[in-house]
Amino acid sequence: MKYSKSILGKNIFDLDYQDLVHFFLQEREESLNLEFKSYVNQGSVKDKEKVIFKSICALLNSEGGIIIWGAPTELRYENGNTKAIGNLTPFNIGLDKDKLINKISSAIVPLPTGVNVNFLKNDEDKFVVVIEVEKSVHKPHQFDNLYFIRLDGQTRIAPHYLIKALIQSTEFPIIRGHIRLKFIEDLHDRIKLTFRQLIYNTSPYNNEINPFYRLVVQNPGKLYINDEYYGGHHEFEFSILANGRPDLLDFCVIINKNNLQQNVDVILQFGGEKSPSKMSIYTYNFSNNLVLGAVTDENEFLVEKNENQLPTDFPSRSDDDKIEDIMQM
Repeated sequence: MKYSKSILGKNIFDLDYQDLVHFFLQEREESLNLEFKSYVNQGSVKDKEKVIFKSICALLNSEGGIIIWGAPTELRYENGNTKAIGNLTPFNIGLDKDKLINKISSAIVPLPTGVNVNFLKNDEDKFVVVIEVEKSVHKPHQFDNLYFIRLDGQTRIAPHYLIKALIQSTEFPIIRGHIRLKFIEDLHDRIKLTFRQLIYNTSPYNNEINPFYRLVVQNPGKLYINDEYYGGHHEFEFSILANGRPDLLDFCVIINKNNLQQNVDVILQFGGEKSPSKMSIYTYNFSNNLVLGAVTDENEFLVEKNENQLPTDFPSRSDDDKIEDIMQM
């Protein structure tokens, strides 16, 4: 896939500096296939290059994508999302296209292919570098003796089981799960919250078999689906999840007004026969500025959001802790 065309609207070699200026006139969010790296004056050039090599390695081992080096300064929100808007951070460090490609080729093993680079120069002879990385057919790749992968919009050291799958050339679909608050309704002494749940397979040509989800609503909320009461949790398994055909579910949580001071936790656990189990966890609070009707920005009620997290993302959580939480539901 030519990610430059799909994300930036042009082939990478047809881009110019003003294309990126216009791209960041509106807020942009990092994704599985898009990563921002602003250029700051602190730190050595070598350390900055290492960060870029890690990101290239991760995209090679994942689905490919675009790195914009010289993007606006990143904004990292409490929910973990990284966004960028505004002025670019161009630079000139005596590096050109050929030198950078040679360094990439020397730093990442096995030798990466399908990496395209374009230096976009402004009127002050400074550059922003766009790097387009194709999904590798020779993975896993490593940099600095470590394997990296792109998961939920972040570059991370690959967990052991993913490295094993990559070595065995096992293609696993990348599944994402999200929940959004859509509507708030007054039921006299209670509040009804309507949510939408989405389970999405982002991997073309790689269907997930026997996908499942487990939806948990912790006190004080009560879970309803199609007006049927489910207590605190609901589980479901279906036969297949194809790319471009998401599984959608609308559900409701009802809270007594006397309990609005308490946080409401909504937890979505999901996975499948081929893909690893993940969790998306949301904490809401409705004690202030409760506005009825359609919700245009759920961030007004979000206390914390952690989406598409692997079990390894919770290193401080022991198995005993997890078992105890399940028993308390």
